[in-house]
Amino acid sequence: MSVTVRQACREDLPYIIAIEEASFSVPWSHQSLAAELENPVASYYVLEGDDGQVVGYADVWLVADEGQLANIAIHPSARGLGYGEILLRTAMEALFRDGCTSMFLEVRQSNVPAQGLYRKLGYEAVAVRKDYYSQPTENACIMNCKKENYQWLGHSL
Repeated sequence: MSVTVRQACREDLPYIIAIEEASFSVPWSHQSLAAELENPVASYYVLEGDDGQVVGYADVWLVADEGQLANIAIHPSARGLGYGEILLRTAMEALFRDGCTSMFLEVRQSNVPAQGLYRKLGYEAVAVRKDYYSQPTENACIMNCKKENYQWLGHSL
């Protein structure tokens, strides 16, 4: 299946909510997800298949020259196909073009597949945030990717 990444719009909200609820033990509220579409520092992206179905989304923030991956998820039925990488690369490259010099994110310490993707793109673990997550309680690994360390298919940006 071919996929397209594009800016999210209000009509995508039901898909984003469904993916959020299928992906996280403590999903963001519908109000919080909707508010991100209006957040002036946020850029919301969706990934849709050639059938027009939204199968993933990413929410990134840019404040001054610092980026933050606020949220990313791929529908469980579409995981393991490389879609998370496509989505995250698109979002990161847009922020880097807009003046971002480094990106931060938090990830569950047990989420080894996600950490592998982040390392592949140039992220490094920089700190631990104790008991950041609930249901179950778990530490977060804080990761950072400096623009000069970003890996574009084996090349620096």
